[in-house]
Formats: sequence, C-alpha cells, structure tokens
Amino acid sequence: MRWRISTATIALLCGCFLITSLLIGNTGWTEVKAFGFALTTLSTGFAAMICFIGWVVLRFATVQVRGEQEEHRFHRWLVLVLVSILTTALADHYLLFWLAWVTVSLSLHQLLLFYPQRPRAQLAAHKKFIFARIAELLLGAALIWLWYHTGTTHISQLTEQGSLVNQQVPAVLLVLVALLKCAQLPVHGWLLQVVEAPTAVSALLHAGIINLGGFLLLQFAPVLSDAPLARWLLALVAGLSMLVAAVVTMTRISIKVRLAWSTVAQMALMLVEISLGYYTLAALHLLAHSCYKAYAFLSSGSAVELRERQRFVGLALPPFSAVIVTLVSVCSLVLITVIELDLLTYVAPWLAVSLALSLWLASYFERFAWADFIPAMAIAMIWLSCYGAALWLLKLHLEFVEAPFVVGLDLWVSSVLIAITGVYLWLLYRPQAAHSSKLFIMLNAGLYLDEWATRLTLTLWPLRVSSTTTGVPR
Repeated sequence: MRWRISTATIALLCGCFLITSLLIGNTGWTEVKAFGFALTTLSTGFAAMICFIGWVVLRFATVQVRGEQEEHRFHRWLVLVLVSILTTALADHYLLFWLAWVTVSLSLHQLLLFYPQRPRAQLAAHKKFIFARIAELLLGAALIWLWYHTGTTHISQLTEQGSLVNQQVPAVLLVLVALLKCAQLPVHGWLLQVVEAPTAVSALLHAGIINLGGFLLLQFAPVLSDAPLARWLLALVAGLSMLVAAVVTMTRISIKVRLAWSTVAQMALMLVEISLGYYTLAALHLLAHSCYKAYAFLSSGSAVELRERQRFVGLALPPFSAVIVTLVSVCSLVLITVIELDLLTYVAPWLAVSLALSLWLASYFERFAWADFIPAMAIAMIWLSCYGAALWLLKLHLEFVEAPFVVGLDLWVSSVLIAITGVYLWLLYRPQAAHSSKLFIMLNAGLYLDEWATRLTLTLWPLRVSSTTTGVPR
C-alpha cells in the first residue's frame, strides 16, 4: 500500500509542477516566491523531471525489493531522497537550499549501503560520503560569500545585483561543487562502483541526483556568466573528463559500468555547454539524459541479451569510407543550416551534434552505396530538425542571462570533440595496431585515475564487512 501511495503522490506532483512550469513560462504568470521557496520555470521544470524519474523508479522498486527483509527501510530512504531533491529544486533561500542539498547526500548514503555486506558497495558509499562533505563545505562557503558581499539571501535576487565584486571567488567555488557532484575526473570512481547498489538506486542516481551539479550552475548562472576564470576551470576539467570517459566507455564490457562511464561523459558534456554559456542547451541535455539514463539502467538486463544477439549475428563494422563521407556530409549539412538560420556563434556545440549524428548514421552501413547514403541524410535532416525545434521551444520557455563569447573556450572544446572522434575511430578500425593494445589496456583500467581516491578512502575509512545480511541481492 505504501508503494502505491508514494507512486500516486509523485505522479500527481509531476503533473502539478509541469503545468506550473508551462503556465509561468508561456502565459506570463508571475513567479511565486514565499517561505524560502521559488516556483520558476527552471525550478518547477526540474522538479517535474525529478518526479517523473521518481515515479518510474518507484514502480520498478516496488517489484525489485518486494519480499526483502529491509523493504520498509528502502522505501523510507527512497522517499526521503525524492523529497530532498524536490526541496533542493524549489528552494530559493540559501540556507534551505544548502540543507536540502546535504539531506540528499545523507539519505542517498543509506541507499548505497542497502547491501552493506558487499565490500565494493561500502567502498563506493565511503568515497561518495567523503567527496560529498567537501562539496557541501565549498557550497556553504560560496553561499556565505554571496550573502556577505551582496546582502541577498535568495537565489532569485542574484539577477537584480548586476556584476558582483570579486565574482570569481563564488563562481570558482560553485564550479568545484558541480565538478564534485557530477563525478568528474579525478573524483569519479565512486560513481563507477555504486552499481553494487540496487538497480533502482543506480537509476535514480544516474538519471536524477547526478544532474544536481548542472542544475546548481544553471540556478547560479548570473554568478558564473561574468567569471572567465571559473568558466575556463569548468571547461578544462569537464573537457578532459569527457575525453577520457568517452574513450574508456568503449573498452568496458559490463553494461552497468559502461553506463556509469557514459554518465561521466554526458555530465562533462553538459558542464562544457554551461561553460560556453549555452544554458538552454544544457537544460535540454539534462532533460534528455535523465530520461535516457533511467530507461537504460532499468532495462540493463535486456541490454545484455541484445548484446549477446548482436555478437551471435556478428555485425560487421561499417566501411571506413562510409564513415568519412557521412562525417563530411553531415558536418556540411549542419554548418549550412546554422549559417542560414543565423545560429552560428560557438562552433563546438554544433560540431558535437554533427559528430554524434554522423557516427550514429555510419553504424547503419554494411557497405557504402549511394542508395543507402541518401536515406541516411534524410534521417539526419529529420533528427536535426527535431533537435532544433526542441531547443527553440525550450528557449521560449526558459530565460537565462547572456554569457560573453570566449573564442578560446570554443577552440578548446572543439579540439576535445575531434580528439574523442579520432581515438574512437582508431580503436575501432586499427585494434591490431602497435599502440592500440597498450592504449586499450590503459583505458580499460580507467588510466588508473581512481587509485589515489581508493587508497585515501581506505586510509580514512577502512571497510568493515559484517557477516549479517539485509536481504538477498537481486
């Protein structure tokens, strides 16, 4: 009964938040600000997304933990996590925002230890706990700095302050918090090891909680926009994280671990978009990634079966000529489109769209022929139109401050995207080359970037595995 009540309640809240977001964004309704909360297009839209993810996870968890000895405890902490995330999304007062942020982490810690007899689950929870406390201290310092220098205690009042004195300080602190929350390198290891938790927890973490770093920067966009140092820090760390995570994903066999690495890469791409000032694009990315990742984790069992079928059939790689022609054609198509529509400012976001779309289309070629190429380009135009329409609608719905153009950021991000594509094609088409095997082994080990965090965690918080169990792992 408790699961049904929770599911029905979260579904009702999802509808209410979605309607509120649409009314505020499209009908001129006044934003509601009272008791430390603020109902804005961004906050209610994010809350609606969290409710939808929560509804899906609750329905899945109803079946997954049925009959578990600690089912009641799992339900209690899961509901608390959802309530905490919603409070964080809607909070406008600094103190309320910080308290809700801390509560999300502490309640999630209990879910990560739902099977405490698993050493890797303990290790992941301990790593997450340590990095979360650091992030919370940095967030508290940023909020105190903003309060002391601006006199404001509400996030919504930041847009009224204009340029802040020494704006770099709180912006850098907020960027560090987002990098820690989004599990960017080299503090990413805990995200790869939380797959030991129940699947419902992994889905909620990768589809909802991990996005709080991006949501934080979107909420504090007025602080970040005029802070070039913070934007460069965000672009450099997230860009390197995206490069490493994207190529490491290719080398992993476990479906859940591949999804975890892809989350690191996707979060990095979202943070890169924020560093460029593409806040609306980052919001669209956040929404799309949440829905996809929840589906991917909850259907990971089916993915294993599909992968085995593909290996049995023995699908061949597309011809390299098809990849090159598709890359050139799609990049040209996107470039012409954005120039004609006067949408070209930064090159990097459109380059990312072009490369992703090209590689996806090329994977459908078993041989290169113009009879296959023309339908593929038609599909590319359809997907590009859908992407443009979604971005246009979201721009009408959300309002963000303008961020100054920085040409260096564009060149850096474009270089990272080209490097990812190059390494991907090299490993795919030259696996037997002299350096490919060594590179593959290093990438499969994640370049050993998590070793320091493991040693530090085991030193500060050694594992103590209990012989008692809390249920049969599923």
